Amino acid sequence: MFKKESKHHFFEPLISSDTSLLGILFLLKRKKFDYLIITKKRILYIIRNKVIKNISYNYDLKIDFNSVKNSIEFYSGEQKKEYIELNDFRITTEEIQQIKRALN
Repeated sequence: MFKKESKHHFFEPLISSDTSLLGILFLLKRKKFDYLIITKKRILYIIRNKVIKNISYNYDLKIDFNSVKNSIEFYSGEQKKEYIELNDFRITTEEIQQIKRALN
């Protein structure tokens, strides 16, 4: 499992001023995280607390990490090659190595 704090958008600091009610409400909901969870039966990819991909499978799945495209590649049940783009996850070189070790 990989967990990172989400990147903030440009407008978020403008809204979160202490003088506005909207800013106070925004601060309560501010913490957002990104997750990449790969198990034997599921791939779960969450950005800013929203599920981007949730793939379950009941068979042995060959999963590869493509460091050129920053994507996870696998074959679906229909033997169709699928990708999960990880650009929003902002992967560092160390995390790439950790993902590769976890998948091998």
